[in-house]
Amino acid sequence: MNKLLKLSAVLIIVPLLIATQDDSDWPSLSYLRSDYKAVSVVAHVRIEKAEITSHVGGYENWKINAVVLESFKGPLKKGTSFEYFHGAEAGFKQDYFSGEKLVFLLSERDKEQQTHYSVLENSTLPYTKDRAMKLRTIQRSMKRHRGK
Repeated sequence: MNKLLKLSAVLIIVPLLIATQDDSDWPSLSYLRSDYKAVSVVAHVRIEKAEITSHVGGYENWKINAVVLESFKGPLKKGTSFEYFHGAEAGFKQDYFSGEKLVFLLSERDKEQQTHYSVLENSTLPYTKDRAMKLRTIQRSMKRHRGK
């Protein structure tokens, strides 16, 4: 009986430990799908330039210039250079706003009908092949739903 109890404990605890150590599956497909649905643009971008434009309380507003490497949703196509805005807690290092990212962007039109983009809060992710594969899966499923 003692061996059976120990074996049961191992069979329950080991998978939980493995799951908590391996964040390669994060974020989940459902998490990404929720963010995907909430925005106008989802893209894999390379950040070319980032600068702080203003400070508000303990936050900073960043203006980001980027180039689209792959578009998953919205009007921005591969090779398009554009700018977007990212609000963040004060103190983020410039390095955070560099390299390749997956961005989820809200869009807004001003009085002159120009489109301005800003990030969906807590949605910008470092690019990984796994995350891009999940976004392609979501993109295909959304196209199928629109086609019906």
